[in-house]
Amino acid sequence: MARYNLIITPKAIKEIQNAVDYYNGQQKGLGKRFYADYKSQMTSLESNPYTRAIRYLDIRFAVLNKFPYAAHYSIQGKDIIVYAVLSMYQSPETSWVNK
Repeated sequence: MARYNLIITPKAIKEIQNAVDYYNGQQKGLGKRFYADYKSQMTSLESNPYTRAIRYLDIRFAVLNKFPYAAHYSIQGKDIIVYAVLSMYQSPETSWVNK
C-alpha cells in the first residue's frame, strides 16, 4: 500500500499545541491523550487518505476518535497537507479558510 507524505502547516501545529495545553489545563495527562488520538488519525491518513469525505472545497476531515476535533486536510499528489486541527465547535471560515 502506498504511503503519503504528511505535511502539517505551522498554523495547524500551533492549533495542536493549543489543544494539548488546554486539555492539560483541564486534567493532568489529558493533553497527552489528545495528542495520541491525533497521531493515531495521522498514521491512518498516511496509508488511507481517501477514506474521509470531502466536506468543503477540496478539504477532507479526519475526526479524532475521542476528542471533538478534526484535522482539515487536502491531498495533492503524494502529499497530505493538514491546514488546521480545529474543535468541532469552530468554524473553518473564521479560523483559517478566508485568512
